[in-house]
Amino acid sequence: MATYLGTHGGRIQNYTTDPDNPNTGEVWYNETAKTIKIQSVTTVGAWSTGTNMNSIRQQGAGAGTKTAALNFGGRSTGSPNVTGKTESWNGSTWTELNDMNNAGTSMGGTGTYTSALSYGKEDPNPSVPGQSTESWNGTNWTEVNAMNTHTTRMGSAGVDNTSALAISGLPASPDVLVEQWNGTNWTEIADVNDGRWGLSANGTVTNALAYGGIDGPTTNTANTESWNGSSWTEVNNLNTARRESGSCGADNTSALVFGGEKPSETEVANTEQWNGTNWTEVNDLNTARNELAAAKRGTTSAALAYGGQNSVPAGSLAITEEWNNPSTTTKTISTD
Repeated sequence: MATYLGTHGGRIQNYTTDPDNPNTGEVWYNETAKTIKIQSVTTVGAWSTGTNMNSIRQQGAGAGTKTAALNFGGRSTGSPNVTGKTESWNGSTWTELNDMNNAGTSMGGTGTYTSALSYGKEDPNPSVPGQSTESWNGTNWTEVNAMNTHTTRMGSAGVDNTSALAISGLPASPDVLVEQWNGTNWTEIADVNDGRWGLSANGTVTNALAYGGIDGPTTNTANTESWNGSSWTEVNNLNTARRESGSCGADNTSALVFGGEKPSETEVANTEQWNGTNWTEVNDLNTARNELAAAKRGTTSAALAYGGQNSVPAGSLAITEEWNNPSTTTKTISTD
């Protein structure tokens, strides 16, 4: 049985005044007020609407964090339909930057605002292979070595333009292949247990999580697999089977998945949070959508979702939503 000492590393402390910035779950005794107090969560996280992107698009890719993000590639309901546009987010507005060398959709995307990677895509130019890879240095995109296998609509994970995973995807059915990028080349590594496309993922090349997608011709899956750097292990499923969702998270112990499409081809707003063992449903997006992008290095307390598409009204979207921290308060326990 866990004890306060074992969990928090100390006994309940006595203070003459309440401590500054107490941790959630921290308990203390206020000698002046003669009361026991606890810092507790009063509201769960919630999505709020931010400034729209400059261009509407779906099937783009994302990188970065809630306050410093990128969106690149994708397609829209306008013309030209497929784009290589890149936009950056500074926490309040989007700014157009230099385009990708090759327009494309449904690529993998990982990294940060100044060090990102785009790989695998559905490209309108038949001379550009679907396994093409581009590296972002904060200013320009540079073509680098291509993936070994033409892949699109895969799960993506990684920390920057020197370290990434491409997990499952199309066109193979089922595609169980996983490739790892080391900054120079792609190498095939251990396969996932469940081949699928339209899946989501997050984490690093040694500590990742893959979930959702389409397993087989048309069947959405809730399957979740955890990567430890050498093998994939099936863990507890999502609560809602879905594909083409946004996702972010640091590793295989912490993730957020949002939006997507259910088997009925209906866009969803559902958001779920992973704690290393289970998925828990939390507050929904304000706008249900699929094929959206996300700041991949975001966290379960600070995330960014942008773009996508919704059938009502039909078309691509420029909507941005921010996931906000839960709020906390100090509660007093009477000792009378």
